[in-house]
Amino acid sequence: MNIKCIGCGATIQTEDINKKGYIDKKVLENKKDNFYCKRCFDLKHYNKEQKIKTPLDEYLLNLKTIQKDKGLIVYIVDTFDFEGSLIYNINDIVNSSNILLVLNKIDLYLDSLNRNKIKNYVLKYLKEKQIKIKDIMLMSSFNDNDIDDLFNKIKELHNNKNVYFVGMTNVGKSTIINKIIKKFTGEEDIITVSNTLNTTLENIYIPLNDDCYIIDTPGLLNRNNLIYFLDKKTLEYITPKKYVKPKTFQINPGQTLFIQGFVKIDFIEGERSSFVTNFSNNVLIHRTKLENSDEFYEKHKDDILLFPTKSEREKLGNFVTKKVKFNKIKKLKTQQIQLQKRKNLVKKRKLKD
Repeated sequence: MNIKCIGCGATIQTEDINKKGYIDKKVLENKKDNFYCKRCFDLKHYNKEQKIKTPLDEYLLNLKTIQKDKGLIVYIVDTFDFEGSLIYNINDIVNSSNILLVLNKIDLYLDSLNRNKIKNYVLKYLKEKQIKIKDIMLMSSFNDNDIDDLFNKIKELHNNKNVYFVGMTNVGKSTIINKIIKKFTGEEDIITVSNTLNTTLENIYIPLNDDCYIIDTPGLLNRNNLIYFLDKKTLEYITPKKYVKPKTFQINPGQTLFIQGFVKIDFIEGERSSFVTNFSNNVLIHRTKLENSDEFYEKHKDDILLFPTKSEREKLGNFVTKKVKFNKIKKLKTQQIQLQKRKNLVKKRKLKD
């Protein structure tokens, strides 16, 4: 049997419910095409998670296919988690620099945000990290114009070769491909999309033209990324799905900010300062006294500070302390020197006139 699940790409099988691609024999007998495995069916219709891990050798085989084919790599990165979703050795993994870098989820930020500034920052960052790409674009998978622009860019760059969508898990690869499919066929949500890690289990092939395909690949996993340790319910809670409203807190020395139960920011010394936070609107940010913060955490880690849950905390381990120092005086002096230089330049120009 070599029938593929159109949701995750797994080969359909009827023997083992705990392995990828399982479908009940009766369902298989009664259905002729467009198969969804039980896992994808439950995710789509009941939001029910079934954890299935892709063996490493199968995953490496998928990568070898990409390396041999020399097609265009559409590399999706989550703008909201740029460094966490960036694969620093992407050129080695795909053995290519024929990469279109797509910064997804730009809609989570202010409309007034200058896209060119973000693009220039990212290009400079990539150069510092020696990551080579062919082109770059910013987009939102919920913006039809952005979907059009991406598709046109793919047509411009793919040179009649296959197009591979790659990226960390949960960056929006399958969502974007679904939007492209809907745009040109009218069919909705063909590929399974969820916050579950590794929703796509094998390569999924979508015809681009008579000679080549758009290929959705399984998401790469960063085992140092927070989402690797979280359950589906927690991921859905903390993952922003719409514009993130920045929250500003005026914090005095001797106060603490809790970012749910994930992060504890202790303001040890300095002047009263503004702390601007950008998290999913669901995430609770609580201010309290530093001297009582440990006691507060122990008392509320399973109610108002939940998440992460108890089982997730066991995987994550204890808090790790990181000290950060901001030299405000030095920054102000630098700004004053730059301002004085500009004033002197204006005076010189006036004297010349």
